[in-house]
Amino acid sequence: MSGRFPVIARNPALVYQGQAVHTADGPHLLIMICERIAADLARAETAIEQVDYATCDENLQHAQRSVRLLRVALEPDGFPGGRELESVYAFIEQHLVRANLEKSVVLVRECADLFHPIHEAWRRAVTVTEQSGDATHVG
Repeated sequence: MSGRFPVIARNPALVYQGQAVHTADGPHLLIMICERIAADLARAETAIEQVDYATCDENLQHAQRSVRLLRVALEPDGFPGGRELESVYAFIEQHLVRANLEKSVVLVRECADLFHPIHEAWRRAVTVTEQSGDATHVG
């Protein structure tokens, strides 16, 4: 090479995804985080089954950080059941730590089973809010 640095091609899908995250409003960002947690849990389960503990660890730690983000961002006094949801987030976060330490598919599935109805409830809440045109706070 003639002293120049090579141009690194950027993956258009990753560029688009990054822009979507940076421009998403609160409710849509909430849904994106939930979708990523679900994906992290699915990847971790597959990684454990394939004895790929590095990938398992990466995905479970990311899921832990994401659940922690949801818990910290939650306004538990802002809606009925908010305190209970905060407790469920805390439980899932700790359960993810245990799942990672034990590399347990059973514990990962338990986390996914606990998280799935939360994910669906947030998705429905955002959809209803959009359809009604109500600009009230979601979460």
